[in-house]
Amino acid sequence: MLRVNSLRSSLRTLGIAVLGSALLLSTAYAQTVDKDPKVKQEVMEKLKTTIDRFAFVPNTDFKKLNDFLEANKEKIESAKDDEEFVRGINDALRKFGFSHIVLNTPKSTERRNTGKTVGIGFQSSVTPEGLLIIRVVDGAPASEVNLEPGDLITEIDGQKADGPGKIAGEEGTKVRLKVKKRSGKTETYELTRRPFSTIRKEELTWVDKNTAKISVWSFDMRNYDSKNIADLIDKAKEAKNLIIDLRFNGGGAVVNLMHLAGFFISSEDTMGYMIDRGTYSRFEKENGRKPNSLIEASSMGRAMKPRSSTGPVYKGNVVVLVNEGSGSAAEIFAAAMKEIYGASVVGSKSAGAVLVSVIVDATNGFSMQYPISDYVTLRGYRLEGNGVVPDVEVKVDRPTLPYEKDPVIEKSLAVLERIRLREERAGGKSGS
Repeated sequence: MLRVNSLRSSLRTLGIAVLGSALLLSTAYAQTVDKDPKVKQEVMEKLKTTIDRFAFVPNTDFKKLNDFLEANKEKIESAKDDEEFVRGINDALRKFGFSHIVLNTPKSTERRNTGKTVGIGFQSSVTPEGLLIIRVVDGAPASEVNLEPGDLITEIDGQKADGPGKIAGEEGTKVRLKVKKRSGKTETYELTRRPFSTIRKEELTWVDKNTAKISVWSFDMRNYDSKNIADLIDKAKEAKNLIIDLRFNGGGAVVNLMHLAGFFISSEDTMGYMIDRGTYSRFEKENGRKPNSLIEASSMGRAMKPRSSTGPVYKGNVVVLVNEGSGSAAEIFAAAMKEIYGASVVGSKSAGAVLVSVIVDATNGFSMQYPISDYVTLRGYRLEGNGVVPDVEVKVDRPTLPYEKDPVIEKSLAVLERIRLREERAGGKSGS
């Protein structure tokens, strides 16, 4: 378990901090607020003392947390269960106006720790007609009854399917779904909710004979498979073009984004700078004043460099895909590839959630995440609140189904074709 009093030594052991996720807590006894009202006060006290002592974002007064909690007191005190309590706390935390400061329920904490959740196992998009299934998780209850992308859930337990919330429930309970199949036929299914794995391995697909695509779903310590990534890069290294798909990659451990970056960028190159409390202290001590800006402070910041034992492996044309679901470590990687490698970024603007953070115990099975460092790119661009802006923007209304043409991929191929034509006119060789 990563406790607050061992935070610094634990980070030294890891060699780097965390963005968005990845410090796994051991499973603690989960005492719900509806069973013991004292839990609310215990969690809030731990939250306040930890954030006041350890959290850091430039020019932020974390003592304001007391005022934010007081303003939300009625909602917090009236919360009847863990979900309502956490919503009340997080409404207060959002008033800081930046990312990576959040309280998690015991159930959410358990899901992060184990890589499993309870349910029936699909991802969907809300439409006027119901829930359109986008992806079905292998080995989950939904896959066992052959639900598939393109199926439309119209009713959940006899009620209109107007959102995914009605799907949730306790392990062992049943849910009845009325489904309009992609074929047009209507079927009814009764499924039992049970645990299933949320881990999704990175995938390599070939878009055409010259273009490979590697999808990286997360940089989380439990999800990111460095050996699998190395194998996929090895299979794709001779491709003239490579698309790296980071859409809906919410981030994870910095060490993992540095691992991926090492296949493209030299370990001698600086990707950007982490700026923490110590950075500001060193700057003030050396200059006799506080830094005027985050960029000025970056001169004392910790340089982030790729990790590689072999040096860059891939040297062809690269397109990186991002969208509003790309956050944290995924944004750092995309920005570095754009600024240093010269990759094109295609999609929609990323989340702009790029504060370095840690996740620690908040008592009674709850966990908290809070920021300890800001970040600027090599060119001095602050990603937090701004995001990665694509070179080519592609707007989509919903995730693309497997059997549909992906407009973001189509636009990426057009970008790569322009590169090929430009190199051809210049007398160069595409992918050299």
